[in-house]
Parts: sequence; structure tokens; C-alpha cells
Amino acid sequence: RLENTASDIAYETSLAYGDVFALHELWKDLGFDRALSRALRSGRREIDAEALIRAMVFNRLCAPDSKLGCLRWLETVAMPAMPQGVTHQHLLRAMDALMDHAEGVEIELARQIRPLVDHDLAIVFYDLTTVRIHGEGEVDDDLRAFGMNKETGGIARQFVLGVVQTAEGLPSTLLLEPMAQPCRLHTVHPGNMAETKTLQAMLATVLQRFPVQRVLLVADRGLLSLDNIGELTAMADQGGRKLEFILAVPARRYGELVET
Repeated sequence: RLENTASDIAYETSLAYGDVFALHELWKDLGFDRALSRALRSGRREIDAEALIRAMVFNRLCAPDSKLGCLRWLETVAMPAMPQGVTHQHLLRAMDALMDHAEGVEIELARQIRPLVDHDLAIVFYDLTTVRIHGEGEVDDDLRAFGMNKETGGIARQFVLGVVQTAEGLPSTLLLEPMAQPCRLHTVHPGNMAETKTLQAMLATVLQRFPVQRVLLVADRGLLSLDNIGELTAMADQGGRKLEFILAVPARRYGELVET
């Protein structure tokens, strides 16, 4: 008779499944698998770009990390329909494919999303965030620069990302007609760029591409300055629109606001 003791029993770590399974079903229901496969179709590519991008999106939603961190995370989850032997280089190549076909991806995703959302653009939101970068390498025309980071409140090497969204939090690009000329409603700026310098160009794009009749800018002191209110107002007036403001103003500049 064999007698087992606790020290004879080995346990293996189980793989997480619930969150990635729910996301995978939603991904398929929204048609993102088909949309990305169409947009990224290439006979020269040996990787499953759709699966790799899906893995990185799910990682961002479940346990945000770097590409190397994503690989470690994949070892802890039971990701449906995931190819074997994924490497760091595979993830980087999938990102290259996504960048090369960004406009086509946006059009394909718009085809899937537009029938599901309210097309009323009475409200759109524009905001900026900072994305920290670790590493000391430099390239030509590098967007990575030292600036005030929103996450840490200190100086960090970073770039600045701006996005226009609907009231539901969806990228406004998805409300364009699918076959319209691609319109990029997200912007990437150097990490040391002032927020106020990004607003005018983005507002011009929104006014040009969407039937917004009333423009109400809600901004903190970082995004809107008294110095560019006149330029923004003139831009709205050209399209017969009225530009209104809700903004934070330093007490010492109240007089300037009244004059504006």
C-alpha cells in the first residue's frame, strides 16, 4: 500500500480564462476579428496579425504592460485562438502592420461600429494625455521629449496623445462615412509641447468633417488659454457657428477675460 503525503502532491498554476473569454466573445460579436483580418490581409506576412493585436488589446484592458510584459501575461491566461510560440518580435511586427494599415483599419472598424451608435454629434470631447517612455535611445524627429507628466506630476520622457471622442467615449472617426477620405482624429505630439498649441488644429478638423452647429469648449487652464480664444472664435465664425466657453481662468487674468 502506497501512502501519499502532502509533500508528494504537486500543484500547477491554473490559467486565467474568464476575462479573456468575455473579451473574445465581445470582440467577435462586434466583428473586430473580421474587420482587422480584412484590413491587415497580406500574402507576405507569416504572422497572424489579428490575433497578436487582439492579445495586446486584451492585455491593455486586463493588465496593462509593455510588449515584454504582454508576453509574460500570455503565459498566465488561456487566450482563445492564439498561435503558439509568440515572441517579442512577432508583437513588434504586428504593430508595424497596424501602423502601415491604420487608415484601412479605421475604415473597417467604422463599418462595424457605426450602425450601433448614436450619430448625433451634439457633444464631442477632446483631451490630451501623456504616455511615459522608458529607455534612452534616440531616433531622428523623435517625439519622445521631457515634459510634465500627468500620471506622476513630475518630469518624464514622454509623448503627448490627443483624441476626439463621442459622448459614449468612442473615437469620433467611427462616425465618418466608411468610404470617406480618412480623417485622423487623434494626434501625437512631442512630449514637451504645450497643450494649448494642439487645440486649434483639432478644432478645425472637427468643424470641417462633422455637422456640429454649436461649439461649447470646456477646458482647464492647460488646454485653453486666453491668448488663443480670439483665433478659435474667428475659426468658428467662418462656418456660421457660435463658439462658447466654459473654462478655468486664473484670478489675476479675470480682467483679460472680460475684455476678450
